[in-house]
Amino acid sequence: MSVIWSEQIDSILSCGVSLSCVGVKNWALERDEAVRAINELEALGFPVLGGDVYQLVDESPEQTYDNWYCDQEPGELDSAFLKRSSEKARSYIGSYSMSGALFSIVPKV
Repeated sequence: MSVIWSEQIDSILSCGVSLSCVGVKNWALERDEAVRAINELEALGFPVLGGDVYQLVDESPEQTYDNWYCDQEPGELDSAFLKRSSEKARSYIGSYSMSGALFSIVPKV
């Protein structure tokens, strides 16, 4: 399998469901896996630019068309953006109400 983000990031995200069957080079993770991945990415210094929500339909991931994003503000320090983007991702995932949702994560590389 080819590297999508980087070997380091791929090793964190690849615990999820591959989205290659829907034409997306990424993975979708269950809620707890997604929060763990965000924590690991933050510890390694990778901000989260956003993500998409999926659900399994007949064992195949389908987009719900729900998502979040976080842009770095002009003049915002990288360290502040790292913390803010991680907090926003955790908050979005933690408050998302659909049970069984899967979350893809887009890190800034």
